[in-house]
Amino acid sequence: MRYRLPLLALLVLPLAQCSCQRDADTLPTAQVPVDATLAGASRDEPNARNRAIADASSAAAQAAAATLHAYLGALPAADRTRADAYWAGGDPGRTPGDAALRAIPGLRSMRIQNAPPVALDRESPPRAYEIPVDLRLDTASGPARMRGAYRMRSRIDGRGWEITSASLHPDLD
Repeated sequence: MRYRLPLLALLVLPLAQCSCQRDADTLPTAQVPVDATLAGASRDEPNARNRAIADASSAAAQAAAATLHAYLGALPAADRTRADAYWAGGDPGRTPGDAALRAIPGLRSMRIQNAPPVALDRESPPRAYEIPVDLRLDTASGPARMRGAYRMRSRIDGRGWEITSASLHPDLD
Protein backbone atom coordinates (compact mmCIF):
# COMPACT_ATOMS: atom_id res chain seq x y z
CA MET A 1 0.00 0.00 0.00
CA ARG A 2 2.87 2.26 0.85
CA TYR A 3 4.40 1.90 -2.61
CA ARG A 4 1.23 2.40 -4.62
CA LEU A 5 1.05 6.17 -4.35
CA PRO A 6 4.68 6.85 -5.36
CA LEU A 7 4.39 4.33 -8.19
CA LEU A 8 1.26 6.04 -9.50
CA ALA A 9 3.01 9.41 -9.27
CA LEU A 10 5.94 8.08 -11.27
CA LEU A 11 3.61 6.89 -14.03
CA VAL A 12 1.58 10.12 -14.25
CA LEU A 13 4.50 12.55 -14.02
CA PRO A 14 6.04 11.76 -17.44
CA LEU A 15 2.62 12.16 -19.08
CA ALA A 16 2.09 15.54 -17.48
CA GLN A 17 5.57 16.67 -18.47
CA CYS A 18 5.07 15.64 -22.11
CA SER A 19 1.73 17.34 -22.54
CA CYS A 20 2.63 20.64 -20.90
CA GLN A 21 6.18 21.37 -22.05
CA ARG A 22 5.98 21.41 -25.87
CA ASP A 23 7.61 24.10 -27.97
CA ALA A 24 5.72 25.57 -30.89
CA ASP A 25 8.49 24.39 -33.24
CA THR A 26 8.26 20.80 -32.10
CA LEU A 27 4.49 20.38 -32.37
CA PRO A 28 3.72 17.36 -34.48
CA THR A 29 1.93 17.93 -37.74
CA ALA A 30 -1.49 16.39 -38.16
CA GLN A 31 -1.12 12.92 -39.49
CA VAL A 32 -3.92 10.75 -40.73
CA PRO A 33 -3.49 7.09 -39.94
CA VAL A 34 -2.94 4.85 -42.95
CA ASP A 35 -6.01 2.80 -42.04
CA ALA A 36 -8.23 5.90 -42.19
CA THR A 37 -6.82 6.83 -45.60
CA LEU A 38 -7.45 3.38 -47.00
CA ALA A 39 -10.93 3.33 -45.53
CA GLY A 40 -11.70 6.66 -47.24
CA ALA A 41 -10.40 5.38 -50.58
CA SER A 42 -12.43 2.21 -50.34
CA ARG A 43 -15.53 4.26 -49.55
CA ASP A 44 -14.98 6.51 -52.60
CA GLU A 45 -14.10 3.63 -54.93
CA PRO A 46 -17.63 2.11 -55.11
CA ASN A 47 -19.05 5.58 -55.76
CA ALA A 48 -16.63 6.13 -58.64
CA ARG A 49 -17.39 2.67 -59.99
CA ASN A 50 -21.15 3.31 -59.72
CA ARG A 51 -20.75 6.64 -61.51
CA ALA A 52 -18.75 4.98 -64.30
CA ILE A 53 -21.42 2.28 -64.69
CA ALA A 54 -24.19 4.88 -64.73
CA ASP A 55 -22.30 6.98 -67.30
CA ALA A 56 -21.74 3.94 -69.55
CA SER A 57 -25.41 2.95 -69.28
CA SER A 58 -26.52 6.49 -70.07
CA ALA A 59 -24.21 6.66 -73.09
CA ALA A 60 -25.51 3.31 -74.35
CA ALA A 61 -29.14 4.44 -73.96
CA GLN A 62 -28.41 7.67 -75.82
CA ALA A 63 -26.66 5.80 -78.63
CA ALA A 64 -29.60 3.38 -78.98
CA ALA A 65 -32.08 6.28 -79.09
CA ALA A 66 -29.93 8.12 -81.65
CA THR A 67 -29.95 5.03 -83.89
CA LEU A 68 -33.72 4.83 -83.63
CA HIS A 69 -34.03 8.51 -84.56
CA ALA A 70 -31.76 7.96 -87.56
CA TYR A 71 -33.96 5.07 -88.72
CA LEU A 72 -37.16 7.06 -88.31
CA GLY A 73 -35.53 10.02 -90.07
CA ALA A 74 -34.80 7.81 -93.09
CA LEU A 75 -38.46 6.79 -93.56
CA PRO A 76 -39.86 10.10 -94.90
CA ALA A 77 -37.04 10.21 -97.46
CA ALA A 78 -38.43 6.95 -98.88
CA ASP A 79 -34.91 5.51 -98.86
CA ARG A 80 -35.98 2.01 -97.80
CA THR A 81 -32.53 0.51 -98.35
CA ARG A 82 -30.99 2.97 -95.90
CA ALA A 83 -33.88 2.49 -93.45
CA ASP A 84 -33.72 -1.31 -93.68
CA ALA A 85 -30.01 -1.25 -92.76
CA TYR A 86 -30.98 -0.24 -89.22
CA TRP A 87 -32.79 -3.54 -88.68
CA ALA A 88 -31.08 -6.68 -87.39
CA GLY A 89 -29.90 -8.59 -90.43
CA GLY A 90 -30.49 -5.53 -92.63
CA ASP A 91 -34.14 -6.43 -93.22
CA PRO A 92 -37.27 -5.59 -91.21
CA GLY A 93 -38.73 -8.97 -92.11
CA ARG A 94 -42.12 -9.83 -93.50
CA THR A 95 -44.23 -8.27 -90.81
CA PRO A 96 -42.35 -5.48 -89.09
CA GLY A 97 -44.16 -3.99 -86.13
CA ASP A 98 -44.00 -0.63 -87.82
CA ALA A 99 -45.57 -1.82 -91.11
CA ALA A 100 -48.37 0.73 -90.76
CA LEU A 101 -45.82 3.52 -90.49
CA ARG A 102 -43.80 2.26 -93.44
CA ALA A 103 -46.98 1.95 -95.54
CA ILE A 104 -48.19 5.54 -95.10
CA PRO A 105 -48.29 7.15 -98.55
CA GLY A 106 -46.90 10.67 -98.80
CA LEU A 107 -45.07 10.68 -95.47
CA ARG A 108 -43.35 14.07 -95.55
CA SER A 109 -41.94 14.41 -92.04
CA MET A 110 -42.36 13.32 -88.47
CA ARG A 111 -41.75 14.65 -85.01
CA ILE A 112 -40.24 11.99 -82.79
CA GLN A 113 -40.55 12.00 -79.04
CA ASN A 114 -39.21 9.12 -77.06
CA ALA A 115 -39.41 8.26 -73.40
CA PRO A 116 -36.22 7.14 -71.66
CA PRO A 117 -35.04 3.75 -72.92
CA VAL A 118 -35.85 0.82 -70.65
CA ALA A 119 -33.10 -1.75 -70.20
CA LEU A 120 -34.14 -5.28 -71.15
CA ASP A 121 -31.21 -7.02 -69.48
CA ARG A 122 -29.12 -6.66 -66.34
CA GLU A 123 -25.76 -6.12 -67.99
CA SER A 124 -23.73 -2.98 -67.35
CA PRO A 125 -24.15 -1.26 -69.70
CA PRO A 126 -27.29 -2.94 -71.01
CA ARG A 127 -27.11 -4.60 -74.42
CA ALA A 128 -30.84 -4.30 -75.17
CA TYR A 129 -33.41 -1.56 -74.71
CA GLU A 130 -37.05 -0.92 -75.37
CA ILE A 131 -37.67 2.67 -76.41
CA PRO A 132 -41.24 4.01 -76.17
CA VAL A 133 -42.05 6.50 -78.96
CA ASP A 134 -44.74 9.03 -79.79
CA LEU A 135 -44.70 10.01 -83.47
CA ARG A 136 -46.50 13.01 -84.98
CA LEU A 137 -46.66 12.53 -88.71
CA ASP A 138 -47.11 15.02 -91.51
CA THR A 139 -48.62 13.16 -94.45
CA ALA A 140 -50.13 14.14 -97.78
CA SER A 141 -53.58 13.42 -96.34
CA GLY A 142 -53.02 15.44 -93.16
CA PRO A 143 -51.52 14.99 -89.70
CA ALA A 144 -51.50 11.63 -87.98
CA ARG A 145 -50.10 10.20 -84.78
CA MET A 146 -48.64 6.82 -83.82
CA ARG A 147 -47.44 5.40 -80.52
CA GLY A 148 -45.57 2.30 -79.52
CA ALA A 149 -42.09 1.03 -78.84
CA TYR A 150 -39.00 -0.23 -80.62
CA ARG A 151 -36.63 -2.85 -79.27
CA MET A 152 -32.96 -2.26 -79.88
CA ARG A 153 -29.89 -4.37 -79.19
CA SER A 154 -26.19 -3.83 -79.45
CA ARG A 155 -24.72 -5.20 -82.67
CA ILE A 156 -22.71 -8.38 -82.27
CA ASP A 157 -19.54 -6.60 -83.37
CA GLY A 158 -20.21 -3.91 -80.75
CA ARG A 159 -20.35 -1.13 -83.35
CA GLY A 160 -23.70 0.46 -82.84
CA TRP A 161 -27.29 -0.60 -82.37
CA GLU A 162 -29.90 -2.40 -84.44
CA ILE A 163 -33.67 -2.69 -84.31
CA THR A 164 -34.96 -6.14 -83.43
CA SER A 165 -38.70 -5.47 -83.26
CA ALA A 166 -41.31 -2.76 -83.19
CA SER A 167 -44.85 -2.38 -82.01
CA LEU A 168 -46.70 0.70 -83.27
CA HIS A 169 -50.38 1.55 -83.46
CA PRO A 170 -52.25 4.61 -84.73
CA ASP A 171 -53.27 7.01 -82.01
CA LEU A 172 -56.82 8.19 -82.53
CA ASP A 173 -57.35 11.35 -80.50
